[in-house]
Amino acid sequence: MKLLFLIIPILLQALTFKVASYNVENLFDMNYSGKEYREYAPNSPQGWNKYTYQKKLSNISKVIYDLKADIIGLQEIESKKALLDLKSAIKKRGLNYQYFAIADKKDSTVKTAILSKYKIIRTKEIRVSYKKSYRNILEAHININNKELIVFVNHWKSKSAPESERIKYAIALEKRLRELKKGTEYIIIGDFNSNYNENITFLHKRRLDNTRGKTGINNILKTFANGKPVQIDDIKKDCRLLYNLWYELPYTERFSYLYQGKKNTIDNILLPCSMFDKKGIEYIKNSFRVFKAPYLFNRSSINRWEKRFGYGVFTGRGYSDHLPIFAYFTTNLKETKHLFKKVKKKIYQEIDIKDLYSLKYITKPVLLRNAAVIYKNKSGAVIKKLNDRAIYLFHFNRLLKKGFLYNIVVKNIKRYKGNLEIYSIISAFREGKIKNIKRYYLNYQKGMDLSKPKYQNEVLYKISGIYRNHYLCYDKDKKIRIFFRLKKWYLQNGTFINLKFARIINYNNENEIFIERKKDIKFD
Repeated sequence: MKLLFLIIPILLQALTFKVASYNVENLFDMNYSGKEYREYAPNSPQGWNKYTYQKKLSNISKVIYDLKADIIGLQEIESKKALLDLKSAIKKRGLNYQYFAIADKKDSTVKTAILSKYKIIRTKEIRVSYKKSYRNILEAHININNKELIVFVNHWKSKSAPESERIKYAIALEKRLRELKKGTEYIIIGDFNSNYNENITFLHKRRLDNTRGKTGINNILKTFANGKPVQIDDIKKDCRLLYNLWYELPYTERFSYLYQGKKNTIDNILLPCSMFDKKGIEYIKNSFRVFKAPYLFNRSSINRWEKRFGYGVFTGRGYSDHLPIFAYFTTNLKETKHLFKKVKKKIYQEIDIKDLYSLKYITKPVLLRNAAVIYKNKSGAVIKKLNDRAIYLFHFNRLLKKGFLYNIVVKNIKRYKGNLEIYSIISAFREGKIKNIKRYYLNYQKGMDLSKPKYQNEVLYKISGIYRNHYLCYDKDKKIRIFFRLKKWYLQNGTFINLKFARIINYNNENEIFIERKKDIKFD
């Protein structure tokens, strides 16, 4: 008996484990079922074949191996075959998930699944609807040190559908939660296609808000109560509520998905009061993170599974359009309560564009808030803030859309033949649309000396004059060099020019008007 008494504490020692969620973006196998998306049919014209399938498995397995979660819920897995192939690819890298499950009782195009180092005791599928377009929610019961943990893996309807479609998922899940015994320990994870504050972000969007402001994640699952977000103290008082882990991160760090440059938090981890009752399995506070390995980013966008631009053909590069999220849990909170500290809010110094002109280089990244994209060409874009200067942002034009405001974190600047340019950024997130773009243009007024340095990088709007020896002569005694992108646009001296739209650049310490499009200029 003494020997047995000594062995038991060793077997049941405290365990800290990591739970993650990852939408892998369309992992289809090479068996034709007729349910695939057209481009993922085996040997499709888009190039879904054995080579690209193996590349996809290799890329996703790298992410999961580097993430090293003990339990990971997956979304957009076509079949058990695809799941097993992924499991095998991860194992080849040195990480073995002995247990797995997939919600395949319903013949949906893609499904939810789970990989686990710990034994999956049993599984259940929560039916949302009998319609084929609705995916089942996977319910996996897992043995953690002889304690039972339920993990619910979700993948709700995308935002191509209104909120009423996602509410059906929330109702089905909430009904199942009410069936559980008091104190049941569970974690709700997955791609909900709903932000943690969906009840705010979807308002006034007729395409989404067909429920009069009611959302599945906030109202049905009760992550909002009494008009405010549910916090840990709230769920300790009312176990009907759920706590969303996104609130542990600073606002600027809250995203796992980008849509048109905007941050989204459609991947979520929701926890009940039983994860904070100091009994059995507990959540380790402040351990929630987004997995942001550098290779998962392509400049300021997520390095998703790639199709060749203009052709729609798979290249074999990229990972997923989502980033994985994860959190830590323990069977002994006392041993781990100091393991994670609260994430410090990462704040960038906010400056004006005019401040950049006084710098030789940037020592620490700086934030340009509400910078308007007012001009684009093949090489870059001009950005400007109201009542501020303009600057050329080199090479990132594909990330930016003319006519929109962005918060841009600038990493470095350089001068190219005298012209100041931003050539390295950390992020650029869209904040809204410009109401009147003409307010940002340099509208020529009589008496302006365009040769002055302060007009460098401005977008000039409406000016006329006489062309003489490579200069535009205006206002009788003023002139500025004029340069045409195409040399064949040859002008004779004395030609009257009516300029509608152009950019002023600095070349070898002299300002010049740079004409890129022939339609922006009229000759008389």
